[in-house]
Amino acid sequence: MSDLHAHPHFDDQGTLDWTTDFDQALAWASAAGKGVLIEFGRAM
Repeated sequence: MSDLHAHPHFDDQGTLDWTTDFDQALAWASAAGKGVLIEFGRAM
């Protein structure tokens, strides 16, 4: 079982760790020394 958080709109089969909270994303990225991917789209 993956410890990653699921994509909020579809099953990405655990490829990435997702959050809808920008501050949380920045904290995770900073702690890991990584950048943040912002996915923008229209929710159906």
